[in-house]
Amino acid sequence: MLLYFIRHGQTDWNREKRIMGRSPVPINDIGKERVLKTAEFLSDDGIDMIYSGTLKRTKQTADIFSNVWGVNIQEDSRLDESPFQQWVGKRYKELKGDPDFKLYTAKPSQSNFSENEDMSGIRKRVTEFVKEIEQKENKKAAIISHSDVIKPALTYFLRMDLDMMHRITIENASVTLVAAGDIPRVLYMNLVPWRIL
Repeated sequence: MLLYFIRHGQTDWNREKRIMGRSPVPINDIGKERVLKTAEFLSDDGIDMIYSGTLKRTKQTADIFSNVWGVNIQEDSRLDESPFQQWVGKRYKELKGDPDFKLYTAKPSQSNFSENEDMSGIRKRVTEFVKEIEQKENKKAAIISHSDVIKPALTYFLRMDLDMMHRITIENASVTLVAAGDIPRVLYMNLVPWRIL
């Protein structure tokens, strides 16, 4: 099964480098335009299912792909961003002195960035989701999610230490293609069609 991991479109808070958590922040006009370009770029790939997180920015992104491809969407909260409760609304530069934020950037597996969830928990829920959909009949599926969900998943596929996840860049409206299975393969990573179209 081919899995197209796609990060949601840009929001104003992305531009301002603010942490969103699960806030209902919409994608902006630039985000919509870039998502549309990514959708058009992938339109001949024959993707037959879209799985999306439940937050506003992922749902808006999934809707654009669904309209271009004529493909159904199924929402799943396991693809949602972590709450990041105490950091929501803050800019990264405001958090430089926060010990947990330092851990989040250097050793994310040890950071207490959310109540009741750590980075290992995020990786566990997204990999359980992937194993579940691998049993379905779809041959190619898009997974619309968030950077800090996609990166931990990639550390699982690549057998990387979780603390190396921030060495991976996942831009807004980018696509990362994984051939799932007993020995998963990452076919390409962080492709941004809107930069070349």
